[in-house]
Amino acid sequence: MAIGMIIGGVAALASGIMGASQASKNNATAKSNQKKQEKFNKEVSKKTNEYNDKLDAADKANYEAMREYSHETSIQNWQRSSEIQDYQYLNSLKEYEKNVGISADQLNLNQLSADQAVQSEDAAVQDMFIQQQFERESSLAALKSVYAEGSLGLKESASKLFGIQSNQRLDTAAINNQIDQLMQEGSFAKTDAMVKGLIASGRAAVGQAGKSRAKSQQSASAELHRGLMQLESELTGKRKQAGIELAKLNAETSLAKIGVGINLERIANSISSAEADADFNNKVMTANLKSLISQSERNIKDIQLQKQVADLNVRESTMIMPERLSYDPVPQLPPERIFIDRMESIPGFVPQAAQQNVWAPLIQGIAKGAPMIGAGFGEKPGN
Repeated sequence: MAIGMIIGGVAALASGIMGASQASKNNATAKSNQKKQEKFNKEVSKKTNEYNDKLDAADKANYEAMREYSHETSIQNWQRSSEIQDYQYLNSLKEYEKNVGISADQLNLNQLSADQAVQSEDAAVQDMFIQQQFERESSLAALKSVYAEGSLGLKESASKLFGIQSNQRLDTAAINNQIDQLMQEGSFAKTDAMVKGLIASGRAAVGQAGKSRAKSQQSASAELHRGLMQLESELTGKRKQAGIELAKLNAETSLAKIGVGINLERIANSISSAEADADFNNKVMTANLKSLISQSERNIKDIQLQKQVADLNVRESTMIMPERLSYDPVPQLPPERIFIDRMESIPGFVPQAAQQNVWAPLIQGIAKGAPMIGAGFGEKPGN
């Protein structure tokens, strides 16, 4: 037991000695690290200041170079922009001139189209007028033909009427002549019969006497009377036949005259109808021409209105003359930059190295081991 306590005390004492030795080594290492850190901080500060000086010089040089480069680039861009602006303005002028030319051509085309449309309307009226002139001439020719046919018909009817009247006069004269001849032949026959009767009566009176003579005379007288009666009957029948022929002639003449009158009336009706048709056709053609002229006038107004609308559209679509813009201001150098040198770097603060108490482990070892050793040596044997 005592030996164990002695060994524990010696171990505690050795631990204290070793702790003191280790603390001393740690203190030396910390002091060395402090010196190395201070030296490193001085080197870093020196190099940082040298680097900052180079950065300040480079920044100034870069600023001056960039300032000059930016100014020259701005000048070049400004000149190029001015050239582009001039080019665009020139193109705008050319486009404007072209557009104005096209608009003028379009206006001329609108005028030409309107003139042609009006000429077409005038030509349509002229064609209608010429057509109606031919139709009027045709109608007039037809009317003249009707007049000519009517004139020929009138002449033919007059000729027929003259022929009828001439035939009537000739036939009437022939019948009257025939009647006169019959009358003359009747007078001659009566005279001859009376002479023959007187002769027969005289012979009867001379050749016989008494009743026989009287009977002979009576027989001769009766014979004479019968002959005269027969002759009178024949003459009356022939006169009646002549009268009938004369009446028939008058009737036929009247019918022929009526036919001539009907033909004349038909001719007059044909002429009147042809005149009415010609007048109606003239009225129709006049109305058609007036209607066509009115329609042409409306069409011409529509053409003028369409031209005005087309001209308005052309004028509205015509470009406005471009205006020349002023150039952008000439680029100027900006104000110079104020440079401030970077702050000078100083070595960073290095805190003093922490020092361990060398004696504390030793004292603790002694404090722990001494009582144990003392107790080991002071204990009696057998305990």
